[in-house]
Amino acid sequence: MKKLVGLSFGIFSVFLMLVTSSAWAQGGGPVRVVLPHRVLFDVSLPHYVATEKGLYDKAGIKIEPLFTRGGGEQVQILVAGDGDIATGTGLLAVLSALEKGAPLKIISAEATGVGDIFWHVKADSPIKKIEDLAGKKVGFSNPGSSTHLATLALADWLKAKGLKPPELLPVGSPPDTFTAVMTGQIDAGWSAPPFFLEEIKKGNIRILFRGDELPGLSELTIRVNLARSDFLKTRPEAMKGYMTATKNALDFIFAQPDEAAKIWIKHAKLKEPFEVVRETWKFYSPKSLAFAPILGIDRSLEDAVKFKFVKTPFSREDLNKAMDLSFIPK
Repeated sequence: MKKLVGLSFGIFSVFLMLVTSSAWAQGGGPVRVVLPHRVLFDVSLPHYVATEKGLYDKAGIKIEPLFTRGGGEQVQILVAGDGDIATGTGLLAVLSALEKGAPLKIISAEATGVGDIFWHVKADSPIKKIEDLAGKKVGFSNPGSSTHLATLALADWLKAKGLKPPELLPVGSPPDTFTAVMTGQIDAGWSAPPFFLEEIKKGNIRILFRGDELPGLSELTIRVNLARSDFLKTRPEAMKGYMTATKNALDFIFAQPDEAAKIWIKHAKLKEPFEVVRETWKFYSPKSLAFAPILGIDRSLEDAVKFKFVKTPFSREDLNKAMDLSFIPK
């Protein structure tokens, strides 16, 4: 009997080792995911939910997150070989890197439209409408970011109306931007919920406009997810596992918003009250964060040239070669 028990235990141990080995997705080791912010809803919250609810474990992967300051920084980290996947990266920044021969593939859309981002001014500012920004100082986060694209579109739109374009300034994160607005360094700055929703309620600042109010941006895929080409070749199961875990996390976020808000507050160390944090859900939808389709490709290719992200125009064929959407869960 002891021999039988020992044999059974040995068989079980071998089976467990095989399952574990398979789960580590062809090559093992953690998947290095580059995230553009520790707090922002669409990039940080899915990671926190997937971690808290064991979704990465179910997918057989371990995640090693690396938080950055957004813009083109995620691209630089991937190109340097210090990351495997990058989320929420401005499409134009990706096109710029691809033109230079970066070994990257676009694996899905991350955000379509810019309805989650808003530009605010001091409550007593004489700036009342978008046109009042002509010739003023307007902040965005970092070059190559979705806020950069939106402000470039803003400048282009004002010029088309015969108005003086604003001076566009990179000012970093929402807290940095808020300080710049309140101290008069810039006239209008960007933010995204839950940052400064409470300041709006208190009447210290007011929203001037949301990104989707600029012509053509609401149906444009602004940010994408991408991965190193060699990672996709050597660890396709890990890539599939990450996408599945993230998709399940997004589903949970919209199906269980109260619990998701608590997870967000816990992991991101949010200081805003629960009620303010829950206001964030008004700025997002499952459609805006869907992995597919990638919309407005022709405009993005034109914008890449117009705003000097690339020197040579990309064709649809060029972009198709730089995409691999096969890892998107069905």
